[in-house]
Amino acid sequence: MKDSISERPHVSPRPWRRLVMKPGLSLLLCVLALSPGLSQEDTEKIYNGVECLPHSQPWQVALFEGTQLRCGGVLIDRRWVLTAAHCRGRYWVRLGEHSLSRLDWTEQIRRSGFSVTHPRYQGALRSHEHDLRLLRLNLPVSLTRSVQPLALPRSCAPAGTECRVSGWGTTNQSWNPFPDRLQCLNLSIVSHEACRAVFPGRITDNMVCAGGMAGKDACQGDSGGPLVCGGVLQGLVSWGSVGPCGQRGIPGVYTFVCKYVNWIRMIMRNN
Repeated sequence: MKDSISERPHVSPRPWRRLVMKPGLSLLLCVLALSPGLSQEDTEKIYNGVECLPHSQPWQVALFEGTQLRCGGVLIDRRWVLTAAHCRGRYWVRLGEHSLSRLDWTEQIRRSGFSVTHPRYQGALRSHEHDLRLLRLNLPVSLTRSVQPLALPRSCAPAGTECRVSGWGTTNQSWNPFPDRLQCLNLSIVSHEACRAVFPGRITDNMVCAGGMAGKDACQGDSGGPLVCGGVLQGLVSWGSVGPCGQRGIPGVYTFVCKYVNWIRMIMRNN
């Protein structure tokens, strides 16, 4: 499930319903009816993961442009979603999802409006550093068992920490490369030294690497999705190697969220 590209730039890297009831319900049904196609060109997915226990990742967000999945994201507040800076655009934000094509009856949909990209992000073609962006939702979400914010970290996770990444990005299943249901994968954080040896001159203290086991990775469509360690958000899917996802000895690279907590809180407080 990882952006398998040297540039996970859009590789990167991986509107609803109603039953004579609420306005949002009709929109959901329309979107589900129109969303058969996830574009392979624009998405990245969890590679060699397994289907998550439904709604076990209630902070997971799917960012759509029309009927196309563009990126993942993570709910960190009733009105704020965190994603990768290279996930540019204005999105339909789908929360409470497990299956993207079937009605789970737990979905909520919002439109992203105001957004802030980290001011030091220079674009994926120049540097992957500071690859994070905050999206403010047009309306706050309703907190339910299936829609919950994820806590920000108080410290940085060390090498060896067990984590989980999730998303709807590309899988290794040739007959179904774009999963309909949310995929999960357990990974361990890799030391900065080991990661710098793989990507010389490209890894900074603001990045964290995880994985490196053959066939297990984040991939196209997963960009901006959460790396969760010990129940807090430690990383956002950012970039990876050139070539196929899940190459042995080549970890995925994530934005190290612990380095940005003060900036995130400042933006949320002031907007």
